[in-house]
Amino acid sequence: MTQCWPYLDSISLKYTDFNMAEKLCRLHKHCLRNCGAAAYKPVFGRLCTQLVRNYAHSRQSPYLYAASICISEYSKDPSCTEQLYEMLAEMGKSSFALLRSMEDFKNHPDVVEELFFLAGRMVVCCPEAFIASVMFHPFIQCAAVGMKQDHKDANRGTLSFLDNALSFGFVNHHDSSGSGSGGAGAGACKQSLEYAIGQEGQQIATNLILALVGELPCYRVATNTGSIAGILHKLYRLCPGMLLEWISVPLSKVSETEKGILMNAFNPNTSLQDFFATCERFASVCSKSQKMGR
Repeated sequence: MTQCWPYLDSISLKYTDFNMAEKLCRLHKHCLRNCGAAAYKPVFGRLCTQLVRNYAHSRQSPYLYAASICISEYSKDPSCTEQLYEMLAEMGKSSFALLRSMEDFKNHPDVVEELFFLAGRMVVCCPEAFIASVMFHPFIQCAAVGMKQDHKDANRGTLSFLDNALSFGFVNHHDSSGSGSGGAGAGACKQSLEYAIGQEGQQIATNLILALVGELPCYRVATNTGSIAGILHKLYRLCPGMLLEWISVPLSKVSETEKGILMNAFNPNTSLQDFFATCERFASVCSKSQKMGR
């Protein structure tokens, strides 16, 4: 791979179509996983640089997928964390420049899907490097728009990222001082997450309710990861008062009977499975009402 690197670089710059990007990234994935992260590390830096440059040049989603593989393989090596974050940040900037309108989201569903799975992988593997950074809030902003997209895989990517981000906040909810195992880094993450939720929570919560009532795409009502109910439950546990205020406006679109079904679930004593079941029932009742011409 070291010997043929100049040729691979040249090919990736000359041919910018999806098929070439997919073949090149598949080659890197299999070489990395078969050699092992340690053996492949001499080309790690060059690989990150190539993925960032090629994605900025072509906007092809396989480069985002390959970046996710790099995070999976190298996140346990502290010496790689900074470069992994820089790779994510640069790819995020290129993506945000591409996704400027809802029409852009509709035209690039594969980019949306892989971008948010990449961001979600970074949240899980290198949370402090990402969540405490200046790039975290822009990703949350972009997800608040992308979750309205009527595309199953793109929708799954955005919801999975939001679920991962809120899961981090949920796990660290009781460490208000940042003096736990993560120290000051955990405290910075908590502040960054709280700020992002405070700024974008209204839009996210509104989108979730509108999906349940049938006015936005509703592909994943209640699953263990990346679902509407899962995100609502985590928001309620993190900021109950704010969430109930946020959802009051979109819930005004349904009858008091339908509204009561969902509101009864917002109780500290409601188990996660009961909350999931209630959200599914609420979505089903709203769907029937829509079909009957509510």
